[in-house]
Amino acid sequence: MDYDLIVIGGGPGGYPAALAAAKQGLKTLLIEEKELGGTCLNRGCIPAKTLLHTTEQIREWRNSEIFTNRPEYDIAALVRKKEEVISSLRGGIATLMKNAHVDVVNAHAVIRPDKSVRANDEVYKAEKILIASGSVPARPKIEGIDLPGVISSDTLFEQLDEPCGSLVIVGGGVIGCEIASVYAELGTKVTILEYMPVLLPLMDRDFGRNLQQILKKRNVTVQCGAAVTKITEEGSLVCHYEVKGKPQSVPADKVLVCTGRTADISGLFEGSVDIAYDRGIVVSDTYETSLKGIYAVGDVISGSIKLAHAATAQGLSAVAYMTGQKPDISADIIPACVYTSPEIASVGITADDAKKAGLSVRTKKVTMFANARTMIAESERGFMKIVYDDEGKLLGAQLMCERASDMIAEFTTAIALGMTVKQLASSVRPHPSFTEACGELFESAVQDLKQAA
Repeated sequence: MDYDLIVIGGGPGGYPAALAAAKQGLKTLLIEEKELGGTCLNRGCIPAKTLLHTTEQIREWRNSEIFTNRPEYDIAALVRKKEEVISSLRGGIATLMKNAHVDVVNAHAVIRPDKSVRANDEVYKAEKILIASGSVPARPKIEGIDLPGVISSDTLFEQLDEPCGSLVIVGGGVIGCEIASVYAELGTKVTILEYMPVLLPLMDRDFGRNLQQILKKRNVTVQCGAAVTKITEEGSLVCHYEVKGKPQSVPADKVLVCTGRTADISGLFEGSVDIAYDRGIVVSDTYETSLKGIYAVGDVISGSIKLAHAATAQGLSAVAYMTGQKPDISADIIPACVYTSPEIASVGITADDAKKAGLSVRTKKVTMFANARTMIAESERGFMKIVYDDEGKLLGAQLMCERASDMIAEFTTAIALGMTVKQLASSVRPHPSFTEACGELFESAVQDLKQAA
């Protein structure tokens, strides 16, 4: 059973790479232990965004002064909707694999010392191997983390239809904030405990500060600077933590621990296989590992940005390098999004990043309060910021507003192409639209540059 390429992992890093390889004429095998689509489709991005969309509809109806009948939700129907979306997308991937003549094996893959791959007691050989095995939830050393009712983001949605009067979320990153938004609208009493001084600590500080105020208005308790010490069972679960050395505690029906994710290499290598590893598989600029002919992309690599679209870009780039081509995609310019309400999106560098790097940059910020579409949507605390150099070249953008996850694409393309604020200001944007604020932002930056000249 010989192939040109064996891809290990059928998530967003693996299956697009397999399709790209097949289009290049490579005989390709995809090995996936669980379901096609990986964590993103089955336990992460897609179910989370399905729930966020639906619960945001609930919130808008409840808060509306126009509709007199307040909506009631059917949790069973919500679960069905989630499963239908997942099933449809998963089926679509299977069809793509079949049409591209990519062989798919449902099994745990093990890379052997001779660089063959064992799966389901079969041994497969290939000229090249691409590891896209993804990540698993990190397990911090917290006493009581194995108690019943203490869950991870990988198992959370399996228990959606179980009653949950109160939920403590350990970790105020992207996952924690999105899940808090969902459960708060479902009537659960939610508490977020974040170790760092602000929510979303890996993003621009304005995001976390604004989001904290919004979540508080939606009855989510947020405690930053909280170091969780242990979880106990005292009739209900009790999460113990310290703030500035002062012990505190909060009871909960369930405790969700979402303090990041770590590379999934469990059982991946057999015997004497020795691959460079540093909190993830170490790769070169072409995504090749320390073992010639073996590549890795996505969450499993060292220093990875754990985002589905980053994994896809890396997978497509890796296949290009394998086949002696230059990648068409800019895998180093990756936008990050948070699907709260309003949405959050960021790409490139922040002003703080520039300061730490000793770069001389300019910044410009506009609020969304006077934007017509924002007023129609009754959104709150919205803004856009950009970072650019003295020549006007765009270096970064941070958005917190409606449709931020869509609009960030314009900024990403601009940064990848090295565009200036003057070039971006020259485009006409529709009215009324959220994108009008982009034009206002770019034009304001152009005026500042003119005044400084």
